[in-house]
Amino acid sequence: MSATVRYAAAVLAALVFALSGATTAAAVAPIELDSGAVTDRVGAVGGRGAEVDAAIDRLRSEAAIGLYVAYVDSFSGWAPQDWADQTAVNSGLGTNDILLAVATGDRRYAWSVASGFPLSDSQLNEVATSAIEPELSRDDWAGAAIAAADGYRAEAAGGSGGGGAGWIVLLLVLVAVAVIVFLVWRKRRGRQGVPSGKQVQRMSTQNLDREASRLLVEGDDAVRTSDQDLGFAVAEFGQENTAKFSAALETARSELAAAFRIRQSLDDEVPETEEQRRAMLTEIVDRLTKADQELDGAAAEFEQLRDLGRRAPEAIEKLTAEAQALAGRTGPAKEALASLAAAYPASAFDTVTANVADAEDRLGFADRSLAEARDALAAGENGRAAVGVRAAEGGLAQAKQLLDAVTGRQTELAEAARGLPGLLASLDQDIGEAERKADGSPGGERLRRAAANARAVTEAVGAAQAAGPVDPLDSTRRLEQAQADLGGELQAVRDEQEQRESAKAQLAQTIANAAATAAAVEDYINTNRGGVGTEARTRLNEANQELDTARALAAGDPVQALAKAQRADQLAAAASRHAQQDVNDYRNPARPGGGFGGGMGGNAGAMLGGILLGGILNGGGRGGGFGAPSSSRRRGPSPGSFGGAGTRRGGGGRF
Repeated sequence: MSATVRYAAAVLAALVFALSGATTAAAVAPIELDSGAVTDRVGAVGGRGAEVDAAIDRLRSEAAIGLYVAYVDSFSGWAPQDWADQTAVNSGLGTNDILLAVATGDRRYAWSVASGFPLSDSQLNEVATSAIEPELSRDDWAGAAIAAADGYRAEAAGGSGGGGAGWIVLLLVLVAVAVIVFLVWRKRRGRQGVPSGKQVQRMSTQNLDREASRLLVEGDDAVRTSDQDLGFAVAEFGQENTAKFSAALETARSELAAAFRIRQSLDDEVPETEEQRRAMLTEIVDRLTKADQELDGAAAEFEQLRDLGRRAPEAIEKLTAEAQALAGRTGPAKEALASLAAAYPASAFDTVTANVADAEDRLGFADRSLAEARDALAAGENGRAAVGVRAAEGGLAQAKQLLDAVTGRQTELAEAARGLPGLLASLDQDIGEAERKADGSPGGERLRRAAANARAVTEAVGAAQAAGPVDPLDSTRRLEQAQADLGGELQAVRDEQEQRESAKAQLAQTIANAAATAAAVEDYINTNRGGVGTEARTRLNEANQELDTARALAAGDPVQALAKAQRADQLAAAASRHAQQDVNDYRNPARPGGGFGGGMGGNAGAMLGGILLGGILNGGGRGGGFGAPSSSRRRGPSPGSFGGAGTRRGGGGRF
């Protein structure tokens, strides 16, 4: 924020303070909530704290909804919705949590929830207008919190059941809801969601760059989570019944891929002007906005289709059986890792070294989540049971992916090792051709130099093989690059048919190796996405794009296809390096809040895997953890589900 903006904000805050006549309470910018359910900066609750806590506890135990109430004097010149959204993000509120923010001096209030919150906007607005506002208008601050808790509890149970208040009241409510929905629609892309067009225009290029990168990570996570959730739904209900959601996901995936391509262009060596850079960054934001809207637009109907609360008993039984089967696979996976260690250097399988331990971690998380779901069912709390089921699904899906990746890596390395002799022979043949054609050629010196460089690579790979186990994928990559460099020089002395035949001979193996590297990185990012940043994801997206192009060109233009496949392999390798560095930094205990002892308790692996969303992924610093529904004073992350990248919903008004 510039000094001018800071000064203006300070003047505005001071003016609001003076006009409100407050003498003991200063205006408050977005805050991090206190540890309890109520954050009272103005003494609004007084001696009725126990009543408020009791109402919030009932809401938590009966509906698995956490209500947090913040009382301040003023929203400091912030739009109430932005203040509430930012405070919710700062405090790490989860999917099943709602924040009610009340500015007693401004006489304004707002509520804020995550996009996946179990109550609809119409239900939340009904509680606001019929329960919260009447209490606020009487300055009964504690009564407003109690009315909110009771109202949300009634809505979660299927409606308040109150008598009709007449068609005039109903009409007024509908008008009020329409106005609020319009305001929410206009503001929901505010802070820590997707920024509005005006916000983008006001950002410096540096801040816009950071915002685009943040949205890329969040959008990628949303697509990955939605893809996994959709997989569960397809298995249960079939392709036909889930076609609408598949189409929404495909549209979001397409927009995300296009946004990553723009990011890759920004990251390459070709410079852009300031104007071009801003235009490209703005397009990233616009595309991610569309992707987010596409997923959010289908999220509510998707939740209705799965209806995990009602189907929790059968889901728990099925997931328990899956957990037992996966637990039986950890022993063979450990043996597979030992075999890899005996056959290859550590660098060959570093993306799966921690997979068995991580799979056991995810299985433990799933077991705890299932126990939580069983307890919730026994207590008649289907909403809380659904949260446990969803968390267990995510944990088991990642455990399976982690274990599959170990055996997959064995297969990939074995295939690469089998292809090495043929690649060496092919490169030796090219070296011999270059040495022969160098004599009498206008570019003879360049050919001889390229041949010598390529021979140095083959000799280095041969020496490494003689000295002990080698990483066949890395060796393949080095030989492919040498062959590509040499091939570039040979093009001048080869006719078109010779170029095609040479490319065709290399193409299948190059595509296979690039695909293996990209698949390994895909698994790694998917199971560690809570710690992986933009660069790794961007390089992987570009690698996959190049692979698709290589496959499409293979039959008609093997020369171009080979170049695309070679670039895909290099990009996938770069993505692997960046992803592993990101995760190593994330796991590092020296990082502020980092390491697996950084306040996340037994759910650290689920946070790293992106199964649990909340404080860390959304910018808050809180730990907490899944599985404390009986306590209204403990908030933590919630399992992700089909939908957009952390968009918040909200409403509110004056009283």
